[in-house]
Amino acid sequence: MSRIRRELKMFLVAGVVALVLVALGFLALVVVLVINSSELPDIERIEAFKPPQATTLYDRNGKVIYQFYEERREYVPLSRISPNVRNAFIALEDKRFYRHWGIDLKRTFKAMLVNLLSMRVRQGGSTITQQLARNMFLTHRRTLRRKLQELALALKLEATFTKDEILERYLNQIYFGEGVYGVQSAAKFYFGKDAKALDKNESALLAGIPKNPSRFSPYRNPELADKRRKVVLWRMYKEGFITKREYDSLKAHPPKVQPRPKTTFGGDAPYFAELVRQYVMEKYGENFLYRGGGKIYTTLDLDLQRIANGVVRTSLNRYEKKWKRFLKPTYEEYRGGKPKYLQAALLAVDTNGGILAYVGGRDFQHSQFDRVRQARRQPGSAFKIFVYTAAFSKGWSPGDTIRDEPIEMMDDLGRIWSPHNYDGKYEGLITLRRALALSKNVPAVKLTLEVGPWYVAEIARKMGVASPIKPFPSMALGGIEVTVWDMVRAVSTLMNYGKRPNIYYITRIEDAYGNVLEENSPVLVQVLDPNVAKMSTYALTYVVCCGTASNSRAYGWNNSIIQAAGKTGTTDNYRDTWFVGYSPYMAVGVWVGYDSLRVIFPGATGSELAVPIWARFMVQAHKSLKPRRFNLSGPFQYATLCKESLLLARPTCPQKTTELFWAGKAPQDSCPIHRSESL
Repeated sequence: MSRIRRELKMFLVAGVVALVLVALGFLALVVVLVINSSELPDIERIEAFKPPQATTLYDRNGKVIYQFYEERREYVPLSRISPNVRNAFIALEDKRFYRHWGIDLKRTFKAMLVNLLSMRVRQGGSTITQQLARNMFLTHRRTLRRKLQELALALKLEATFTKDEILERYLNQIYFGEGVYGVQSAAKFYFGKDAKALDKNESALLAGIPKNPSRFSPYRNPELADKRRKVVLWRMYKEGFITKREYDSLKAHPPKVQPRPKTTFGGDAPYFAELVRQYVMEKYGENFLYRGGGKIYTTLDLDLQRIANGVVRTSLNRYEKKWKRFLKPTYEEYRGGKPKYLQAALLAVDTNGGILAYVGGRDFQHSQFDRVRQARRQPGSAFKIFVYTAAFSKGWSPGDTIRDEPIEMMDDLGRIWSPHNYDGKYEGLITLRRALALSKNVPAVKLTLEVGPWYVAEIARKMGVASPIKPFPSMALGGIEVTVWDMVRAVSTLMNYGKRPNIYYITRIEDAYGNVLEENSPVLVQVLDPNVAKMSTYALTYVVCCGTASNSRAYGWNNSIIQAAGKTGTTDNYRDTWFVGYSPYMAVGVWVGYDSLRVIFPGATGSELAVPIWARFMVQAHKSLKPRRFNLSGPFQYATLCKESLLLARPTCPQKTTELFWAGKAPQDSCPIHRSESL
């Protein structure tokens, strides 16, 4: 029996000696690799290494709109990571992290024994430093050669950085699934908060994910993720990071994970994000956008963007139900390919020209075609904005009169052209204010001929229409093509009393270190006489209060609280419907139609399709804003006219109207129809 014990003892001693010799040889091999391997990065490259970081797009209030990324990562210093996170990872991954020099000999020897017995790499035993080495510069292939390189590189990292620096890089490097890298991005993705604010339970859940991000995802496998969380909590308890009471309490109360964030391009503002992407790519390149970790601050208001999205979506859905006979196929019937359902575009800008909301179409995933900037469509009667502004700048007044009656003229090809009013009704003598409010076509054509088509085109260009304009009389009825961008910039010029804004969307761009690469401020240029702009605004307020956009009241807009002005637009062939309007706070343009030149339905108008979207958006966008009216003071005079003769009213005139004129330009004659009998 004693002999057996001696032999067993000798065998164990020999085994230990052999294992020690193997270990020493192994470590010697690692040292040789450290000194001589040309495949491993040098110290300079290790120090300069920066993982790809997402470039973040912010709205005007600092809310994240979207991140452009190769790897969705936001690098943060260790001081901005909760101690709970550090403790959870150390307890789970490397409890002797602060005591070893990159390699945990105890874990390494254990792993070596398991691997030697199985004749393959089954167990890694990697420290946090080794994991960082692997994630930074090596592949994840489980081979002996790669393992030796990992050990060698871990020694280099320990010689280069402090323990806290290694931990910081590790926590910013690791993958958490769902395209998310680093604890800061993971904290925001899973819990909607910064890594600094994570509690012990949330930290435990996050620490459990990286071993197998798909398997332990709280979205894909919530039960497995919760079991893994409890394992981490147990390790935290065993290492003294939490008490037994904390462990029992935390284990029984899992943290609340937020609903899975949208991962589609652009989030709530895909067309806007694409606008920004194109600009930044062209100016700063792909590397900055997808790997640079920059910050892009914009003028967008994410709350208003969400309102715009909801209003466009619900309104178009209602239209498809109300006019289902005509509006086929519907959005719900989309089965791929080029979308053939009804589309819409909405652009809202503030008084400085900063974009507030941007809807370039109904669904970016179905079509990336931007109907705000890329679609050139006929504006219909919305073009009358320029006709009347041109007339006012030539000395006409809203209270001046014009004959509303059928006319005929010859076009450039020698053909007879006879413009007609949309409703086929003619009022005879009519004021310009009323003709504009009711969108009468014949008076608009006559005014265009009076002031000259070239002059109307010039006014449109001054106000911001960049699309080509052919100066023909038919332009008065919208016989040209423009974009929503054009029209919103134009009415913004009126909103700003003749100052044309340069519509912009980026306020500042910073690199990952906080260096400012560019800053943009509002640019407004005075292109119209301020009083001409005021006169146009005065006339356009009647479109909203008592003209073709008066149905805005039915959707909640109260023009007596916050004043608005604007113009509807409808093409003769019912292919395009518009409303472009503005308040003292913002300008908003809406277009509704099909991408193809297809009739929406017979009788479709801007009043029916575009005004409801505009009004619903404006009501919500102005909910918290103070009552305000336009400043319409100027070298003007008001005169009370007889509604029948449209001359100065007498006391005996049964119906009267108050009209605006340039000072000294009001009628001098009194009504000849309603003279008193004594005269």
